[in-house]
Amino acid sequence: MSTRTQRILMWWGLTFTVVYGLVWWLLFHMMPPPTARWSADQIAQFYVHNSSQIKIGATICSWTSGFMVPIAVVVAVQIARHEEGKPVWAALALAGGTLMSIPLMLPPIYWGVAAFTPTRAPEITAIMHELAMLTFVTTDQYYIFMWVAIAAVALIPNTVVHTPFPRWFGYYTAWTALMFEAGAIAFLTRSGPFAWNGLLAFWSPVVTFFAWIVVLAVLIFRAIGLQEQATVGTHAAAQYH
Repeated sequence: MSTRTQRILMWWGLTFTVVYGLVWWLLFHMMPPPTARWSADQIAQFYVHNSSQIKIGATICSWTSGFMVPIAVVVAVQIARHEEGKPVWAALALAGGTLMSIPLMLPPIYWGVAAFTPTRAPEITAIMHELAMLTFVTTDQYYIFMWVAIAAVALIPNTVVHTPFPRWFGYYTAWTALMFEAGAIAFLTRSGPFAWNGLLAFWSPVVTFFAWIVVLAVLIFRAIGLQEQATVGTHAAAQYH
């Protein structure tokens, strides 16, 4: 895959990442999400009052929520530079990045369904709302596979030139993966740091995730630039000789 194509894929994924985050904040009103202690009637009223915005948000997310797929493709291509023989870590990264899209894609669909007919029985709307929130915060293992692959290639000694995965990024990625493990506890409580709107189940993973994407993007764009320069230098040297 050419470096130009990798740049296009990265910008595709990053643009959709920004749009996805803005929709959560401005249209879904889920940044932060409502407390898990709301009654079914309170949840139903939320969807009655915000029905149009939530449906528009669900429509936009139908186009943008797969933003991790193009990013994962570029990550897999860069990881493959580290591997001799079969690119096992690259395959894991690509599969893991694709799996990441599932818990990012499903909540907007569920919110859209809840807002589609907001006057239905409150208990039904509440089920859709709870399904969306718990899908988002408790699906920890869908996220870690790509991070394991990145951490592995970064931490295993290598001689790859112009890699986007320095050793410190391997530790940072491993720490990011660990920050997601508290999410599953949201099944057990409706309040406190482990609730679906709490510090450890929601805020910490969300902030950590988007910060990690920013750092990843900077490293990949820098590495791609250096790889391009190295290719140009190699071609120039070949022509000179």
